[in-house]
Amino acid sequence: MNDFVTGAPADRLPTLVRTRTGYRVFDPALVAGTPYVVDDAGDLVYTRLPAGAMTASAVVVSAVVAITVGDNSWTWSALTFLVCLPVSVAVAILVLSVIHAVTDPVRAYRARFGHTRFARDVSESHPASFQLCARAERLAATPSWQAGRIDPTRTLGGLLWTAVAGGEAWAAEALTSLAEPATGPDLTSV
Repeated sequence: MNDFVTGAPADRLPTLVRTRTGYRVFDPALVAGTPYVVDDAGDLVYTRLPAGAMTASAVVVSAVVAITVGDNSWTWSALTFLVCLPVSVAVAILVLSVIHAVTDPVRAYRARFGHTRFARDVSESHPASFQLCARAERLAATPSWQAGRIDPTRTLGGLLWTAVAGGEAWAAEALTSLAEPATGPDLTSV
């Protein structure tokens, strides 16, 4: 059985993003232990309190205030809603801004590691790194990796970062040994 998927999206490995020119690899320490994830575009996204929920809350609060203050007058209720909506949206923006300022993973990363880079762009002009990213992408797309049968401790992201950003040969070899499909009758390499 061939478990590898050709051309699979890289969104299954949280620290590997496919770009137009190749890949962008993120240090797993950037998002480890934080409520942030790296999305398909390579942006950090806060997962605990989405902006859509805050916007919906602002609209609901404005509607409730308009109905409560409206005195059974449609005109007064509409005017109250139109005044309350920008105020509640501004409060929601302020709350999200404070949350992002306090929980910013880039600032925490810089405090731990200094001003080192937390992401590397890999293009086809660096064939060894590009090949490692392609292998990691293919491995992360397999049902075996997703189920935890391959790499149950989830070291793939760290190995890829160490091999690509640090240029460590041992990490490249370890990643290659994870990504190579088993070839013998005992299937010992998987």
